[in-house]
Amino acid sequence: MNHQLISNSLEWWEKKRIWFNLTVLIFGIWQIFNENPDVLRFNDVICIIIYGIIANVFYSIGILIELLDNYYLNNFLKLVKFRWFFLIFGTIFSITYTFFSIKVYYNGPMFLW
Repeated sequence: MNHQLISNSLEWWEKKRIWFNLTVLIFGIWQIFNENPDVLRFNDVICIIIYGIIANVFYSIGILIELLDNYYLNNFLKLVKFRWFFLIFGTIFSITYTFFSIKVYYNGPMFLW
């Protein structure tokens, strides 16, 4: 197990967490006002906070996958090379999921049909 690689992985991902959070937050708030421009209700704020916590749990999967590769597979998969892919793909997925979650929240699931 390479402790330096683990430390580098944690540092790399944690520095990008702020960018991820701001990107998803800005897009989410924009989408909320796009769907419901009248007022931001208390329930909306609570949902944003809960959603942010859940998004960060899923964000941590990138760190976890990389650490598992290092610890259990002795860096066999060399996932360090795919950090940017995981970050960009995960952020795009989170933005897309945010868009659809807000649509369902304000319009109900019927908008999908």
